[in-house]
Amino acid sequence: MDFEFFHHLLCARCFTKQHQTDNILTIFLRKEIYGKYYTIASISKPFNKLGHLSLSIFDGLLIPIAILLPMIVFVLVMKLVLFTVGRNKRLPFDISVSRRIAGQSVLSDFNDKSADLFGYLIMLTMFFNYPFIYVGANKLLGSEKEISWLIIPILALAIIYILVKAIRTTKYRNNLRLGLEAEWFVSSELYDIEATGYKVFHDIQCDKFNIDHLVVGPNGVFAIETKGRRKPTNSKTKEGKSQEYVVNVKGKILEFPNYTDISIIEQAIRQAKWATTWLSEATGEKIAVCPVVTIPGWFIKTASKPVIPVVATKTLGSQIPKLLGQQLSPEQIKRITHQVKQKTLRSDYLI
Repeated sequence: MDFEFFHHLLCARCFTKQHQTDNILTIFLRKEIYGKYYTIASISKPFNKLGHLSLSIFDGLLIPIAILLPMIVFVLVMKLVLFTVGRNKRLPFDISVSRRIAGQSVLSDFNDKSADLFGYLIMLTMFFNYPFIYVGANKLLGSEKEISWLIIPILALAIIYILVKAIRTTKYRNNLRLGLEAEWFVSSELYDIEATGYKVFHDIQCDKFNIDHLVVGPNGVFAIETKGRRKPTNSKTKEGKSQEYVVNVKGKILEFPNYTDISIIEQAIRQAKWATTWLSEATGEKIAVCPVVTIPGWFIKTASKPVIPVVATKTLGSQIPKLLGQQLSPEQIKRITHQVKQKTLRSDYLI
């Protein structure tokens, strides 16, 4: 074959001829040279009924891998950096002997939900941009592959599912934030009572639940259940002053402006019973734990005799010493404090 033939082979107009049999599409690449047609290449691929070339498993996974690869590399590099920095070093103290802070369980759950939201964002970005990246990548590589329309409703369903999960997680995370701020607020109000000799513990770990605060003093042991509840948006009067919102206490019923709740007091009683059984077994003598409920930011009004004390948060420091619980000796307080400390030791990092 001489040089002129190569010249015509490279410059002559080419065209394709398609032949379809048994769902196999064969493409012939042909060139016209000196009035005759020569077949210089042929490609055979599976052909689906929708008229598109079916995607191989590798083709379908290539784009997700390309999208996730930078994220995977980033995570691996960060882990490598942390490992390298802390390989020959350690914390100068033992966190396992330190006590849990107020709301630590809620804070841990809050961090987990924040990580979930970040994961949903990554997945949503990947699924939404998948068709555009796939087509754009193929065009960049000089391929004319088209994405099957069957994948579009699948991606749409995945996007809707992720959005629903993200909305639910956002609402739950927002409630966790309210609960966390409420527990921190109550813990700050309990500082004053510690100065009078009371022992205050936070986030006591129990069987698949936690007690928000536990106060031990001469007049008894008190398990404080903290509940964060939002106020209505119209929190201003016509004169522009802050409006006081009241919780009416009727037995075990708490009446808020827009709804009633009986689960709060029932939960506090249930947790106090568990603590009573636990401390009695741990100390070897009968220890009665009294339940207390507080709702930060709300004014408490007693309409009828409550089943358990429901105390305004601002008055916790002055009201707890007035509550009638089990009279305890200094030796009993010491034994109870020792047992409670074991339930409040940290076992994980805050962040």
